[in-house]
Amino acid sequence: MKYSILSILTISLLAISIRANAQETYVVKGFKMSVSGTSTLHEWESDITKVDAKGNLTVENSELKALNSLSVTIPAKSIVSTKGKIMDNKTHEALKADKHPNITFSLSSAQISGLNVTANGKLTIAGVTKNVKLNAKGKLDASGNITFSGSKDIVLTDYGMEPPTALMGSIKVGGQVNVKYELTLHATGVAGSTK
Repeated sequence: MKYSILSILTISLLAISIRANAQETYVVKGFKMSVSGTSTLHEWESDITKVDAKGNLTVENSELKALNSLSVTIPAKSIVSTKGKIMDNKTHEALKADKHPNITFSLSSAQISGLNVTANGKLTIAGVTKNVKLNAKGKLDASGNITFSGSKDIVLTDYGMEPPTALMGSIKVGGQVNVKYELTLHATGVAGSTK
C-alpha cells in the first residue's frame, strides 16, 4: 500500500514537472493596438479593433524559455479612426483592404532575454511581404498570461502603399506610421508543436 501511494505521488509530481516545462499553445486573451502618424493638417491615430494570434511558447519556472512559433492576423478593415468614415475609407483604400483583407505577421525566429523578445519574421501588408524585426517587452502575470508590448515604424511605400490624401491632395498623410501593440496571450492547456 505504501509503495502504491509513493508511486502515485512520484508519477503526479513528474506529470506536474513535465507540464510546467512543456510547450503550450497560446491564444489572444486581450490586446490594445493602434496606428498613428502625421498629416499636413494634424496628427492622427486609429485603433486596431480585432486581432487573432496563436503561438507556441515554452515557459519554465515563470520564465519564457522559447517562442517557438507565432502568427498574428489583423483584418485591415478593423483599423478605425475617431475621425470617422472618410478617414477609415482612405486608410482601407491605402491598405488595399478589398483585395488583401488581412495584415499578417509570421515568426521566423526569436531571441529571448528574460521575458523580452527580439522576433524576426515576415510582415505582410497590402499584399507585400517584408522581413522585419520586432522588439517586444514581455510580462508574465500570476495566472501565467504573458503580455508582449512594443512599437514598430512602418514606411508605407515599402509595402507598395501610397500615403492617403484628401481635399484634392491639399491634405496628405505622412509616409511613415507607427504601430503600437500590447498583446496578452494565455495558454489553452494544449501541448503545442513547433511545426
